[in-house]
Amino acid sequence: MNTPTGLDHGLDAVRVFLGPDGADVTTIGWDEANGRLALRLELEGAECPECVIPQPMLGELMLSAIQEHAPAVVAVDLDDPRDAE
Repeated sequence: MNTPTGLDHGLDAVRVFLGPDGADVTTIGWDEANGRLALRLELEGAECPECVIPQPMLGELMLSAIQEHAPAVVAVDLDDPRDAE
């Protein structure tokens, strides 16, 4: 998958605020034409999944952190397993 320049650094910035809760994030898709990045929140190692930042706020924080390093990203679509509960 071809990803935007700076995405790795942007994801590292996201992991800074996910790591203390034991969560992580993986890239599942990139739509270059629309600037949409699809991410999956990984909670497998999280001791307290409900303690991870709530989804609406998390999506905004992710987008802001990623855009600092990868300005081609204009939107983040977050697959959050807590939505299924």
